[in-house]
Amino acid sequence: MRKLLLSMLVLLLSVTAVMAQSGEQALKDAKKAFDNYSLTNDATKLTEAIDMAAKVMADPATKADAEALVEVGDIYAAAVNSYVIARSTNLTDPASTEKLVEGAAVKSAEAYMAAINNADPKKGKKYIKAAIKGLTAVQGNISNEGIYAIQDKNFEESMAAFKTSVATHEFLTSKGEESALDAEKLNDEKYYAGLSAILLKNFEVAEPMFLDLYKNNYSDASLYDGLYKIYEAKGDMEAAGKYLSEGRAAFPEETQLLFTEINFYLAQGRLSELTEKLSEAIAKEPENTSLYATLGQVYEQLYNQANEAGNEADATKYFDLAKAKYEEGLTKDAEASRLIYSLGAMIYNRGAAMSQELVELGNDFSKEGQKKYEALKATVDAEFDKALPYFQKAEMTDPNDLNTLIALKEMAARNDEYEVSNEFKARIEKIQAGETIEKSYYKEKGM
Repeated sequence: MRKLLLSMLVLLLSVTAVMAQSGEQALKDAKKAFDNYSLTNDATKLTEAIDMAAKVMADPATKADAEALVEVGDIYAAAVNSYVIARSTNLTDPASTEKLVEGAAVKSAEAYMAAINNADPKKGKKYIKAAIKGLTAVQGNISNEGIYAIQDKNFEESMAAFKTSVATHEFLTSKGEESALDAEKLNDEKYYAGLSAILLKNFEVAEPMFLDLYKNNYSDASLYDGLYKIYEAKGDMEAAGKYLSEGRAAFPEETQLLFTEINFYLAQGRLSELTEKLSEAIAKEPENTSLYATLGQVYEQLYNQANEAGNEADATKYFDLAKAKYEEGLTKDAEASRLIYSLGAMIYNRGAAMSQELVELGNDFSKEGQKKYEALKATVDAEFDKALPYFQKAEMTDPNDLNTLIALKEMAARNDEYEVSNEFKARIEKIQAGETIEKSYYKEKGM
């Protein structure tokens, strides 16, 4: 047993020694390959050096060694520099430029900062000096890495790059060193870091960046939109509303903030104020049919409220306003299925609401009661007849809209058209199963 334990201990020590040697050997190989690249500009040697750098960083011993970290920082700095040159000269398709390693600028900066933190203050001065020089030199390419990532819509990488850019600046200044970033450029880096984080819904990263910009009076409408989104996500609608209000006051012509304000009012059910905001938005974007649909729906909600309150005059007014807005939207795009469906649904729902009264009148068997019943039934039937063509047209513009198919199924059943109703029932089931309807029912019927 003693011999077995001794053998295992020897084996463990041997493995540890090999691991330590592997980092040291990788460092030697990395230096050799990188020196060769520096002399010959042979890209294969830079790739070799990058591979060795990864092994250096995988070994706990060399990962904490200042000399090794400076070498790794230099290698990754060369990698990002090579990428920036290649991308800037690739005029056909810059985004297709091959990277030697992902996040090279971030890796370089992290290696340099680690070298400074791990260097012996007395014996490692030359490594500290070299790391500071390298860190300052790579700052521009950290920004470039972030900008390229934003252009490529790789927001994880852009957030990492701009966060590192800010951290690098703060690290250098904390050491009494000069940073390549002035106050204006630093604010821009914070903005892009925060913006990338918001696009990723990483509000914990975004919040301190954007609050800092707010305190520094950074002038950009997206800052206020971002702060709104941050506090909306936290459920602090008082703070969200505050930043939104300030943003709208500072940038009254900015449609992005106007649309955010519209969503804010929608969420809070502030319908009367919404009509003004949506009218303002339509004036700015008169071809945007979704705005007509939204304003029509707001008027429709006001109609429903007035109808429930028994205010017939207001109900009629808002119904007509909603109908007019839907129809105005259709003058911009006659095939806008959302507008077509909304018109049909509003008319259908008015008829359905009347049907409830019809049920009550049906219990009155007096001559006068039956007369009222027949008159109201004619009105209800007329409403449903008015709604049907809108649903049919909506189905022709979008045969996969579930709400439209449900409405058509119900209307066909109501009219005793059971074959048609069953056809739409089958289509509904297909869509619910994840299938797609290839052809419109009414187009095939030649309508």
